[in-house]
Amino acid sequence: MGIFDLFKPDVEKMKKGEDVKGLMRALKHKDSSVRMDAAEALGEIGDARAAEPLIQLLKHEGAGLRRSAAWALGEMREVGAVEPLIQALRDKDSAVQRNAAEALGRIVDARAVEPLIQALKDKHWSVRRSAASALGWIGHRRAVEPLIEALKDGNSDVRESAAYALGKIRDPAVEPLIQALNDEHWTVRSGAAEALGIFRDARAVEPVIEALMDEHWAVRRHAAEALGRIKDARAAEPLVQALKDEHSLVRRDVAHALGSIGDARAVEPLTQALRDEDGGVQKEAAWALEEIKGKEYWKR
Repeated sequence: MGIFDLFKPDVEKMKKGEDVKGLMRALKHKDSSVRMDAAEALGEIGDARAAEPLIQLLKHEGAGLRRSAAWALGEMREVGAVEPLIQALRDKDSAVQRNAAEALGRIVDARAVEPLIQALKDKHWSVRRSAASALGWIGHRRAVEPLIEALKDGNSDVRESAAYALGKIRDPAVEPLIQALNDEHWTVRSGAAEALGIFRDARAVEPVIEALMDEHWAVRRHAAEALGRIKDARAAEPLVQALKDEHSLVRRDVAHALGSIGDARAVEPLTQALRDEDGGVQKEAAWALEEIKGKEYWKR
């Protein structure tokens, strides 16, 4: 046992000073909590010298250390860790698998696509959720069909992640996402609405308009945001009605959407919204009126 092992090093101080060598030594400390803290600190610093020691930690008998190592390698965006992290997707500890999936999503390497697709079938819902998110970050079209299938997963968190991932990939998945607007869980409906806004596909306008009347305010908010992105005049009147929504955050996004669409029919309702009890709604209404005014000017 060396002298370094006889005391507990100040990992936080080493992190602030970016003492990479000291933190790498701390990876071998007898105290597992020190090793875990050191691994995470090295991930935040992002020095490539720490990659190999962290990769070695992925094989450690302690699950906590494997978790920290996987997380740190993701933070570092370490391309050399892709294959070891792919192996970690089959770890016996689900938290290690989850961190490995998220790390692969941060690194964004096509080699991880097929293993992550396989992870969409993992028995642990948290692993499936992280795999779906990672596939969205990587953005490979090969993942579209598996992610569409994941919209039917038995766990709502997985379905929500699949919806958001499809929005990031931006490959035509409009119809499955429209179906997801009817999901029993509001987080899935919300994710589907946001993804459809990213696609800006006119086929989604009527279903998203219906989502303006969803029972959950977050779904209504993302529906308004989506309609503002799609910029279809059919949404103007429904959005004007939604300016009376009971939730201020919904009214804010509705006002912004009306400004983005630029329909003159919204001028009077937005003028009234300048007196809304919520300052954020007032601000968005003022912005929207300026946007509509500018669009009307250039039509002359």
